[in-house]
Amino acid sequence: MSTVAHTAGEEIELPWHAEPSFNCFGCSPRNPVGLKLRMRRLPNGDHAAETVFSAEYASYPGIVHGGIVHVLLDEVMGDTLALVHGMLAFSVTLRSKMLLPLRVGLRYLTTARITGRGNGVLHTEAEITGPDGEVHVMASGTFQPIRSEQARNLMELDEAAFGRVRHYFDHGTGES
Repeated sequence: MSTVAHTAGEEIELPWHAEPSFNCFGCSPRNPVGLKLRMRRLPNGDHAAETVFSAEYASYPGIVHGGIVHVLLDEVMGDTLALVHGMLAFSVTLRSKMLLPLRVGLRYLTTARITGRGNGVLHTEAEITGPDGEVHVMASGTFQPIRSEQARNLMELDEAAFGRVRHYFDHGTGES
């Protein structure tokens, strides 16, 4: 049985999907060119999303563009932080090791977990596994929680939209 088949787990509705001003490339069901990821909580506590890329996301014929692969990693790690800690965060670093290319039309499983916190950031790890159970990409990332003033200045939220999402901001990270 392949690793991708192990996605039995609780599907999670991302609470910010209801916010019309959020049109995330990775997870919004309303973004016409986005990935429309659907997150699951796995029995071991990790979070994951299955993905099948179409040819629109290719670089070389039949091969998923590396930048899109990084979007997938960033999204699943960031959504994991949001789901576990109730916060939105900006990625600060994303390091990956591309072991095998991802192919268009095949199902991949991206699995992420939080590995630590401190010095104002949270640490995550993720991997992308192919339909054969083989790891194609390994990654780690650090994320900085978004502060209210950053959200107001960078996201161009009006007062009503900010009021609906303000609880996702101003979370401290503490020390591990």
